[in-house]
Amino acid sequence: MKLQTKPNPWSCIGSAFAMVLDIPVADFFGIVGHDGSQKAFPTLPDPMSRRGLHIQECITACLKLGYAVTPVELFPVIQATLPDENNIVVLFGDDESANWQRFEQTIQGSTGVIDGVGRQCLHAVAFNHGTIFDPDGCEYPYSHTACQSHDFITRCAWRIDSLLFEPF
Repeated sequence: MKLQTKPNPWSCIGSAFAMVLDIPVADFFGIVGHDGSQKAFPTLPDPMSRRGLHIQECITACLKLGYAVTPVELFPVIQATLPDENNIVVLFGDDESANWQRFEQTIQGSTGVIDGVGRQCLHAVAFNHGTIFDPDGCEYPYSHTACQSHDFITRCAWRIDSLLFEPF
């Protein structure tokens, strides 16, 4: 995987997917059909005012290219349908450490995109067997601490794998 920097402040997710797919960011935007630059929320400052790309658009682009995308949430939540009910965080062991271990195993053992919260807004990075490729222009070995030191709070790893059959 080669590091690609995002062409503008709202293109981290498109840039991250392009890195995993080993195509130029502009080509990824062409497959999606737009670059996310439309001002959808004009009362907000950039980059939050831009439309951006939805993860489902990125998944559809991957399917067109013959890749499957599987989410691995760090802390999945079972949500009640009643507004006053408490939500339940799914734990894969006795405490949160098992969730972190599961998440790290995904990042160490596969390739994909991690979404989360960055300095100002949502953010996404690419990962390849334990190395983070940040569209902001840097690479670093994955760890919870390393992500935090880059002001990135992880939420979901989107594992990207080649399909063994014809793409859509």
